[in-house]
Parts: sequence; structure tokens; C-alpha cells
Amino acid sequence: MEAAIAPDTVWGMLRHPHPDHEPLRVVVAGAGIGGLECVVALRGLVGHAVALTLVDPAENFTVHALDVLEPFGIGQAQRYPIAELASELDAEHIHDAIARVEHDEHEVYLQSGRVLAYDVLVVAVGAFQYPAYQAGVCFERAGDPQAFEAVVDDLRAGRAERLAIVVPPGCAWTLPAYELALMAAALLLPRELTLVTYEPEPLLPFGAPGAELVRSELRLAGIDLLAGVEARVSGDGVVEIGEATRLSCDRVVHVPLLSGPNTPGLPHEDKGFILVDEDLCVIGADDVFAVGDGIASPCKQGGLSAQQADAVAEQIAWRVGAEHEPRPYRPVMRGLLRTAHGPRYLRAEPPGGSTSSEVSDSPLWWPPSKVAARWLTPWLAARDVADRPPPVARRLPSGGLSWSLPS
Repeated sequence: MEAAIAPDTVWGMLRHPHPDHEPLRVVVAGAGIGGLECVVALRGLVGHAVALTLVDPAENFTVHALDVLEPFGIGQAQRYPIAELASELDAEHIHDAIARVEHDEHEVYLQSGRVLAYDVLVVAVGAFQYPAYQAGVCFERAGDPQAFEAVVDDLRAGRAERLAIVVPPGCAWTLPAYELALMAAALLLPRELTLVTYEPEPLLPFGAPGAELVRSELRLAGIDLLAGVEARVSGDGVVEIGEATRLSCDRVVHVPLLSGPNTPGLPHEDKGFILVDEDLCVIGADDVFAVGDGIASPCKQGGLSAQQADAVAEQIAWRVGAEHEPRPYRPVMRGLLRTAHGPRYLRAEPPGGSTSSEVSDSPLWWPPSKVAARWLTPWLAARDVADRPPPVARRLPSGGLSWSLPS
């Protein structure tokens, strides 16, 4: 089982000071999983040998991997005030967004007009979600949470009985669609539920073991699977499959597609995703790295963003005297799929490859969180525990004590 960094080592693993006795100015743009993982990792690796600035226009960091649970009333996405996180990490927080990067001058211009000088810039601004079809409901919690909640209400009230969930071509992380279907089948009890995906096999990055697991879970849940299909949603209750086949239902839900940030001053491909080399350095931009959903890569997932951030943090730490040479970025895909029978853990190294792929009812990494981030996950967990109220003691008839958290 893979181990995470223990929370108390985040501050204990401090390295040598910067050779010039001046902290390296590191600007991290984006306070998502990749950006925060980079900040926590740098503090743990080299302490205050780096001066950290965290730039993000949002008020809160949200763990969107938990979004699927919210509409069903069985969980809530975790949210953390970014200003508080930055303060606890002794990073300057700027509530703003990138306007453009002038990498030759080592300057980043913000939308407010402010200009930041940097020694190293880490761009972790993420990507933009957009609906693949004009019809149907796009499962996009951050932008329109009420849309899917209305579908849930209709199914519970009996106003709808047949549901289709569609994974459009080009979707870079498909696990939420399968989890959404399994949750809907277990909690909403539709008369018919069909999952339509462009993938030739479900959860393709996890290879044959992942496909076999998902097919089995869908079958047990009574969900019809149409795989290898490039569907079109032509109406609120119509999914076109090929030229002559139409799937009729009462409600259609589809997962969103992503477009890149198209950051001025940085090279990008035609969909706006930033171009990086194998070390996650932005092509042609000295001292600029990019990580997360905003880079040109086949798979988009929070755990991969964290791994990219770790690789970048180690490269930066090496510049200021870290003891260990940076390790190359070698992606390992980890996924936690919730089912009616409990969580299922999936792991593939590399994603979609045949080197190593496995599934299990037991955790394949630790802590067994939805997002496997080596530094951020244990740091947030330690922070959450510290924020909890002290337990209340209650004396039992036997004379012993029972401890419970106050309600």
C-alpha cells in the first residue's frame, strides 16, 4: 500500500537555505489541487528558502471530486477559504487572476493591472468546463447546481422514469459519469437507466481490470451500458446513436468537456491547453512550469495534477539546496469509485498502459481519499482534525467513560 507524507513532516522536512541567502520568489497561479499541492510541498521540502505568492480569483478551494454526492443528499463537497490556507502556509495571497505572462521579463500581469516579478512561475489555473450539447442537462456543479437537482427531484417525484447519462467524445475524465449512474440507480430507482459512452471500454485508463469491474457493477445495478458510441443529444429526452438509432428517455444528463486557459504569453494548442515538456516546463518559457487540467495531456484528474505539482516542487526545491534530486514525472492513475456495495479502488501505472493495473475493495493508497495528493491531503486532514471541537465525556452505567463529538 502506498503511504502519504505524514502531516507533521510538512514543517519538519526543511532543507538548506537558498545559496544567495535570498528566498527564491515563486508565484503559484491557481489555488486548485495542483497549485495548493505545490505550495504545501515546497514548504515541506525547503521551508522559507522560497517566498511564496498564491494568486487565485476564487474565495474558496473546493474538492470537486465530491460533487457527485451533493445532489443526492449523502455528502457535501469540502470547501476551504483560500486566504486562510495561504496564511497558514505563510504565502502571500492575491485575490486576482492572470492576464498575461511576460516570461522574458519574468513578470506576470494580473487582471487588476498589478505586475508580479518572479524567479519561478507555476501556472495551475485549471481548465474551463462547457456543455458538449445544447440539449439535456450538463452535470456542472460549479456553474449550475440546480439543473441536475431538478432532474433528481423529477425522478423522486415520479415525473420522470427513464434516465440516460452520456459521456461525450473528448471527455478527459469519465469516472464521475459511472459514479453518477451508480448513485442514481441506487438512490433514485429509475425504471430505466442507460449509460452511453464514447469509450470502447468503460474507464479505459484503468485497463481491462477497471473495465471488468465497472461492467459488473453496472450490471448488478441494472444499468444498460452502450460503449464505443459517439452519441448526440438532440433533445431533452433524445439521444441519437449513429445515423438510424434513437434512445428515447425522460431526462438526459451529460458530463462536461474542458477547454484550456489559453493564457496570453504562453504557448498552447488549438483548444487552449498549455504546451509543456516532459519536465512540465512550459515550451519556450524559461522558469515557467504548468500543471493540472490546463496543460495539454490526455487525462485530466486531480490526482494527476497533484503528482505533476510534486514533480515541479521537487525541481524548484533542488534549485535552492534540497538534498534529493528531483524525480521525473511518471503518472500513476488512482480512482475511487463509489458503488452501492461500497468503494472500489482502481490503480493504473501508467494510465491506459499494461504495466500495472489493479482494482480492489480495499484501499490501494493511503489515506484512501477521493483525491490522492501526497502533501495536500494529509495537510488538510491534520488541519480538519485540529479544527474539530474537543470530545465530550459521558459516564456509562458501568462506571466507564464514552467520548463523543458535540453535535
